[in-house]
Amino acid sequence: MKSFRRFSGRKRRRDGFSLVEATFSIGLLSFGLLSLAPLLALGLKTARGARDDRATAQIAQTLIQEAKQGTLPSGTVYLDIQGDTLSSSQSAAYSAQSTSQPMAGNTFLTRLTLRVTPLGALDRARTYAVVYQAPPSTSP
Repeated sequence: MKSFRRFSGRKRRRDGFSLVEATFSIGLLSFGLLSLAPLLALGLKTARGARDDRATAQIAQTLIQEAKQGTLPSGTVYLDIQGDTLSSSQSAAYSAQSTSQPMAGNTFLTRLTLRVTPLGALDRARTYAVVYQAPPSTSP
């Protein structure tokens, strides 16, 4: 039979962290994470701006192709997030305004100016200008 030894005056060693060490480490981690929060906000803002720039460029390219084919509607056009034309502005993500005018001294060239605006960020409007050869007129 094995006898049990009692503890004789010496303290038993315990493994793990003390309450002070745990509190200090949690405070240090919290301070580190809170200092990274502004960087997260800046990253989200930059990503949103890049998405808007990419989408406006794609929308402008699509509208320029429509103008070259002679199917570009005049006035303000409302588009969704994929760049598809909508009939109203209620569910639109972008608006595009186009103006075209023949080049002075040349009846074959037309100057097209497009202003594509994300509806949530009016300060991020982009203006595109292109000169293209006007489509042949279909009228007799």
